[in-house]
Amino acid sequence: MGSLRGSGGAEGRSEDGGKTGLPALEVTLAFPQATPASLFPPAVSDYYQLDDLLTDEEKALRKKVRAISEKEIAPVMTEYWEKAEFPFHAISKLATLDLTGLTTKGYGCPGLSITASAISIAEVSQVDASCSAFILVHSSLAMPTIALCGSEAQKQKYLPSLAQLKTVGCWALTEPDYGSDASSLRTSATKVPGGWHLDGQKRWIGNSTFAPLQMCS
Repeated sequence: MGSLRGSGGAEGRSEDGGKTGLPALEVTLAFPQATPASLFPPAVSDYYQLDDLLTDEEKALRKKVRAISEKEIAPVMTEYWEKAEFPFHAISKLATLDLTGLTTKGYGCPGLSITASAISIAEVSQVDASCSAFILVHSSLAMPTIALCGSEAQKQKYLPSLAQLKTVGCWALTEPDYGSDASSLRTSATKVPGGWHLDGQKRWIGNSTFAPLQMCS
């Protein structure tokens, strides 16, 4: 497939990242569907009557998450998608959603219901799927592993910082030979003096390129 042409800038890049001398792609013209969520027309109906299933607290949370996502995340995401970069400066904005930890209780986590967690992540996803994936990996994989399997000392040490997004976590499951088939994983952990020796390979792990705290399965 050939390189895309656009109207803005002096030069573009080929699919392998090399400069082609072509005009840079003007994303807002090529992909009008990338309009920030704040400009989307409001929903005119609740066809599936989902609102009837929500409590007043859950509706308020959904409204809050939608407002912050549209104001803080939507305006910058088209630019970052074009650059194939993650907006690290937006992590502090994501922290203001008060979602981190989702259903985890205590240690600074919100202890949300499953329904509240689902509708909140759906609101973030409507603005940007990569930000929702970031939150889910951090809050639904890394943090619950510590909350369910960690010692009390580990919970006290890690969960408060994770809940404030001062520390980012990831959860390493997928392996190159067996994908996410948990029953076929080959990575092993052997107790050695002073700690553990990990032996194996992991691949395609969300948040892993920048998360200082990694859970390995």
